[in-house]
Amino acid sequence: MKKWCLFLSLYFCICLLAACAGGDVSAGAGADSGGTPAEETRTGGETTEPGRVTETFRLVTVGDGDDPASVLAGTDGGAGAVYTLDLFSVEDLTIEGYTQEEMDLLDWSPMPGALVEVTWDGSVMESYPMRFGTVASVRILEDGFDDLCRLHLDVLNDLWEVDPSLNDGITELGVDLSGTSLPESEQAAVAYAFGSAHGLMAMEGTYQDFVDSGYIDGEALFWKDGCLFSVKETQDENPVTFNLPSFGPGDEMPDYSGVRFDAEKWRSGLGAYFFTDCTAVRNGGGQWGDYTVGAEAIA
Repeated sequence: MKKWCLFLSLYFCICLLAACAGGDVSAGAGADSGGTPAEETRTGGETTEPGRVTETFRLVTVGDGDDPASVLAGTDGGAGAVYTLDLFSVEDLTIEGYTQEEMDLLDWSPMPGALVEVTWDGSVMESYPMRFGTVASVRILEDGFDDLCRLHLDVLNDLWEVDPSLNDGITELGVDLSGTSLPESEQAAVAYAFGSAHGLMAMEGTYQDFVDSGYIDGEALFWKDGCLFSVKETQDENPVTFNLPSFGPGDEMPDYSGVRFDAEKWRSGLGAYFFTDCTAVRNGGGQWGDYTVGAEAIA
């Protein structure tokens, strides 16, 4: 009987040790995996260290004293990849290729069109535009500059100013940049920045989209409460030609490219304004110059 009791005691001790060991393995597995929350891993992003993610964005607008929030567009996302960020509130704001000491001697400001790397804790505030969680650093990249988004935003703002009666008092704003070469994220960012500049939340869509959704009366050809702004690039139909300076033997020809486009704002079949046969030139550094308007028309 004593032997039997001793056997049961040993058996229960072994079971207890096994249970404790199993608990230790479980805890160890959790520690090795890091228990990483979902928001720490972003599609297209790079995990730089535990709890931090780095992604690249196009800088579409730069904030100022009246509105410090800059507008950024994701470089690998769709129309929803639009963010706002107060760049100048970030303590670690640097330019690629410069030391902090060199930057302290510079009189500089980020330019729309630059690519920027944002490193943050991976969390995103679900608003529109989206906002980053805790930002650790922002780095302005040397390569990849292209301010075509700034060019099209200039065109939209210039259209707003001409024949202002067409958009006076509107409460709805449509923007169609689907005919441009801008990625979807930059189209959305430009539309947001344009609307924000005029106190409206821009909606993206084509003329037919706004008819189908009931904003535009397709029979009366009239948008009662809104106005549609659109830009359409036409370079393939009418290639842009350049009058470039002559170069001597051995001189390297600068890398110039251009775009031709039409733009309009439309309120009704009898109320519209057009910029036609517009052209702009881009230099090798990715900077677009001022555009020229071939002709203006009114309906």
